[in-house]
Amino acid sequence: MKCLLIVDLQKDFVYPDGALYTEGVEKIVPEVLKLIREFKSQNLPIITTADTHVENDKEFNIWPPHCIKNTEGWKIIPEVENELKNYKLRYHTEKSRYSAFYNSNFEEILKEIGADEFHVAGLVSNICVLFTVEDLKSRWYDVYVHEKATDSYDKELHKFAMREMKEVLGAEVV
Repeated sequence: MKCLLIVDLQKDFVYPDGALYTEGVEKIVPEVLKLIREFKSQNLPIITTADTHVENDKEFNIWPPHCIKNTEGWKIIPEVENELKNYKLRYHTEKSRYSAFYNSNFEEILKEIGADEFHVAGLVSNICVLFTVEDLKSRWYDVYVHEKATDSYDKELHKFAMREMKEVLGAEVV
């Protein structure tokens, strides 16, 4: 079964007033919304992830404070939330590091839905998308990364991540 995985489309990454916003990343939102509509029309599961931190999180030694639980910047963007409102096959997980598998209920969700093919979109391509794809591929799932529905703060690292996921991890970049 196919599943759509939307990684960290949160206000702190997507909106200009967000803590880790990069100009232009919002261009992926229409592409993600198209994928959501496609998967909903086929009655397929959709998983969203949320980067979730506490105040004084150790990750803030690497990155500025962002996505602190229960703040405005932590929330999934309303465009995605509105599209998924009342969708019965929507699942959500909070994660505290780059991979959706780390310190979350993501693996339990995967067992519940029984998906074996993942279509991945979201932010950022060279961090949370890359590390989640790596963990999916390490478990031998089929993975399709939708390049127009992903982006990064660094275009060269975005290109690197696409190559890494394709050439090293064996994901399909579509």
